Amino acid sequence: MSRPVISIAGPTASGKTRLALRVAKAVDGEIINADALQVYAGIPVLSAQPTEEERGGIPHHLFGTVQPDAPWSVGHWLRAVDPLIIDVLARGRTPILVGGTGLYFKALLQGLADIPPVPDDLADALDALPVEDLREQADALDPVASARVLGDDPQRLARIVGVALGTAKTLTEWRSDTRPVVPPRFVTRAVLMPDRAELYARINMRFDAMLDAGAMEEARAVAALDLPERAPMPKAIGLSHLVSHLRGELPLEEALRTAKRDSRRLAKRQMTWFRNQCGDWPMLVEPTDIDKWVGAL
Repeated sequence: MSRPVISIAGPTASGKTRLALRVAKAVDGEIINADALQVYAGIPVLSAQPTEEERGGIPHHLFGTVQPDAPWSVGHWLRAVDPLIIDVLARGRTPILVGGTGLYFKALLQGLADIPPVPDDLADALDALPVEDLREQADALDPVASARVLGDDPQRLARIVGVALGTAKTLTEWRSDTRPVVPPRFVTRAVLMPDRAELYARINMRFDAMLDAGAMEEARAVAALDLPERAPMPKAIGLSHLVSHLRGELPLEEALRTAKRDSRRLAKRQMTWFRNQCGDWPMLVEPTDIDKWVGAL
């Protein structure tokens, strides 16, 4: 592998898109999405996908390519990204993976177990449980995996419980025998970690800008699809709040306030995850940190 694979991670609104474009221009790169929300079609504004103008003619992959009702997971992403990396390298260019979904980067560098599907009846039963019950069961059945779930995340907690009850092993046991897609020695990586107060201010301003750019229209289109309860896309922060408003469940002012609040909470969880899980990655805090890292590529 003559060229490295570059990975840029960071919380929402941290400036990953801007940095990825800068790096792509510097190393003749192509950008590959590593964000679980930006894979979906129909919500380019609410998921902060780079616009055609922002892309500046640089090839972008896995942005807006998955239909709203399609299942999507870490495994789906890993199977999609593996041939993309090979293709970009084969054409003599540099793959640049960018996003805020830490599990995608972890799967890329550590591998992903081929876990059997959880039976539908068990999955349905777990979906109906409150998050407190899911956390209690996850702690009892698979404390190692449960400890990695920060805050209330019913989807991941249900996954832990479902795998433990519906397969022969716990999620931790399944993951113990995995191999990386890209050996870490071939990956140049960094985490954007801006000042928290500055990041929160960016999040608030960005959501206001999303409204001006058509976020409400996107939410209205998604609401009209009447997607199944288990579909992950409608649960997205910002989208779910606006859909609740359109259904008459929340006043607009309350929907906007809670969307911004939950986006800030997401950023905080992401920052904690990256600090805990990516301790050997360079942390880019100041503009000088970014300049030095890019200059060394």
